[in-house]
Amino acid sequence: MTLRFSTRIACAAIVAASFGLTGPAFAAAKTGTLNVKLEIVSGCSVFTSSAVGTLNFGTWTTLSDTIEQSTTLNVSCSAADQTFNVLLDGGQNGTIADRNLALASDKTKKIKYNLYTDGGYGTVWGETVGTDTVEKKSTTPGTNVPFTIFGRVPLQTPIPAAGIYTDTVTVTVKLN
Repeated sequence: MTLRFSTRIACAAIVAASFGLTGPAFAAAKTGTLNVKLEIVSGCSVFTSSAVGTLNFGTWTTLSDTIEQSTTLNVSCSAADQTFNVLLDGGQNGTIADRNLALASDKTKKIKYNLYTDGGYGTVWGETVGTDTVEKKSTTPGTNVPFTIFGRVPLQTPIPAAGIYTDTVTVTVKLN
């Protein structure tokens, strides 16, 4: 084989490789499917964001004073003039009458708190329509209707164990 012939073979191999003509060393592209779905239903939804939708009572060393805080959530309905009630359950660690924040590392250690329908802390927010829920009405489809949840941690002794206490309350929107 002459040098000239070897150079031609090498050049042909490079050209063939650049066009994908080299055989099994370059596998063929594989395809699959991605199912994408979005469903729109009639009714209302609760919307929160990272800044809103968390009731944060802050950081304390003791509970020697009552702590009060509030947060705002939004309900958006698919229809105009839709009247609805917002219901709050008792959370994961208690009941509506006796809500508790539980220590993440030891769920038996708890801090009492409750949620209210107003800033006067007169009515504990619950699940009985017409008694302890909040009723609102949407006026425009897809527009957020805000509602405020008021929270209170009463004075408590002895001093709770150090750590992060949490609870998760289910918000239900019931159409009228």
